[in-house]
Amino acid sequence: IFLPHWRSADRGIRFLYLADCCSFRISQSCDTKDSMLPLFLGADLFAKTSIRTENHPRYHAKFAKKGLATKLVFSSFRLHGLRLPTGNNSLWFYSIQGVFRVAFELYSQHEQLSVLEAFQHMEQCMKSGLDERGLSDLVLGLLESQGQGQGAMDPGSVYCSPLLCTIAGWLGHRFNAANGCISQQVESFKMQHIDHITDLPAAEELAGELFPEAMRVLLLNWMGLSDSGAVWKRHSEYPILLLILEFANHNLITGVAHVLYSSLICK
Repeated sequence: IFLPHWRSADRGIRFLYLADCCSFRISQSCDTKDSMLPLFLGADLFAKTSIRTENHPRYHAKFAKKGLATKLVFSSFRLHGLRLPTGNNSLWFYSIQGVFRVAFELYSQHEQLSVLEAFQHMEQCMKSGLDERGLSDLVLGLLESQGQGQGAMDPGSVYCSPLLCTIAGWLGHRFNAANGCISQQVESFKMQHIDHITDLPAAEELAGELFPEAMRVLLLNWMGLSDSGAVWKRHSEYPILLLILEFANHNLITGVAHVLYSSLICK
C-alpha cells in the first residue's frame, strides 16, 4: 500500500484516514466522510530530528499517554517504503494535534512555521476529523510557550517576526476566501432593509450580523477593545471597527463607508 504524503518544507509526512476501529482509508483528495480521522505516520514526524531511532518508542508512548498518538496494527497489509521487524506489523500514528505538539517540541522555528503554512493547504481536507476547539487550545498554548521561552518580546520585533508574518498570512488567506460568502450575507441584508437603509442597527449589532466572529475578535484585541472594563471605549470606537470590516471585505453598508470610499477613490 502506498500512503499519500503531506508536504511541509522538505519533510514528507505520510498519512491515512481512520474510518473506524477496524478499518482505514487511503485518500489524497478531500473525498472523505465526516467520521474519518486523519492520522500521520510517527516515523516521518521524528525523521530528521535529534531523537535517535531506538528512542522513538519511548517518545511515542509519551505522546500516546497525552492522547496524541496511537499504535495501529496492520495484520494483512504491507506499506511501501516501510521496513517492519519480523512479526511486528504495528506502526505509530499521530492526530493533527499530535503533529503540532511534536513540531513545537522537536522542530526548529523554521520547520514549525512550515508546518503552520502547510496546514492551511490541507485543512479543508482534514476538517471532518478535526477537533477544532482542542486544536486551537493546543496551538495557542504552544505559541504562548514559545514566547515565554524567548523571554520578554522586544516591541520592535513585531516589525520582523517570522511567526507573526506566517500567522497573519494564514489569517489573511482564510478571510479573503470568505469574501464571497460575506458578500452574499451583506446583499441579503441590504435587500431586507432596503426601506430602512438610513436607519441601521448599532455598529456592534451590525458587525455581529454580517461579519465572521474571527474577524471581529482579531480587531477587538488589536484595537484594545476586548477588555470588559472598557465598555465605554468599545461603544464609542465600534463604528471604526465596523468601517475597517467594510473596507477590508469590500462590502460597504453604512453611509459613512460610502462617503469615505468615494472620497478616497476620487483622490
